[in-house]
Amino acid sequence: MQASATESPETPALPDFEGLEHLSWPAGRENVLTGADDVRVGIDPAAAVAVVQLNRPARRNALTQGMMDRLVALLAQLDRNDAVRAVVLMGTRKGAFSAGADIGELSRLTTGEAHERRFLADLNGAFEGFSKPIIAAVEGLALGGGFEVALACDIIYAAEDAKFGLPEVTIGTIPGAGGTQRLVGALGKYKAMELILQRQTISGEELAQRGLVNKAFKPDEDVVLEAKNLASRIAAYSRPVVRMAKQAVLAAENHHLNAGMAVEKQLYYMTFALDDFKVGTQAFLNKQQPEFKHS
Repeated sequence: MQASATESPETPALPDFEGLEHLSWPAGRENVLTGADDVRVGIDPAAAVAVVQLNRPARRNALTQGMMDRLVALLAQLDRNDAVRAVVLMGTRKGAFSAGADIGELSRLTTGEAHERRFLADLNGAFEGFSKPIIAAVEGLALGGGFEVALACDIIYAAEDAKFGLPEVTIGTIPGAGGTQRLVGALGKYKAMELILQRQTISGEELAQRGLVNKAFKPDEDVVLEAKNLASRIAAYSRPVVRMAKQAVLAAENHHLNAGMAVEKQLYYMTFALDDFKVGTQAFLNKQQPEFKHS
């Protein structure tokens, strides 16, 4: 017998990010967003929805270590906040979701430092351990780590003309935040190979047809508002039931994922010792074509 749908609270319009309320941090707990504006958060208390924004538009929301640290800490805080039952993750309105890791920072990373810092492990863990639904609202570019962040979410809404890709091979490295593992699960080995082994992007419209993007939206439709409407509907259901439903789905996905992620991390860190990693990242930073040494 099918249960009747619970009516969700009426969702107010979301013309821009500023329409939301500030997140209140508990007494004695440091607000990790103080003094930084590259990760922002707003709360719709009536809908029990938080909207998190990657906000470094001048660099197409390229992810610095500081941004990732703030995102990790913010997700931990939102997971503890009983007033939040679903989250929307967005980039720049009608701009980029994220163009991936900041190559300037990445180019200075060595294999030893990556192992010592467990580079990207905290970011992966923050998404994998987050108990509430996260909906990615993708507009513009979602490349490299930006695509991997979207893949780490539970649901992806995207503009039809959004561009997704994993171009890491062009700078002498490989995806290192789950891209090789999650893309195979979502698209199959052959399409994943095609996307990862060359600099090819794929549109939000095609990914919706292939089942990776849940729904793609036309240019005159508001991806973020649609994602927030979905989050509001989900948040209207029982919090523990939604949490357990998410946990059950992830149990199916993660049965072999953890082992694969460990292999990916090992290989990713190894690329930082290659001459071609230095060649590729420096060529990118200097806006030149890389001449790989194949070593």
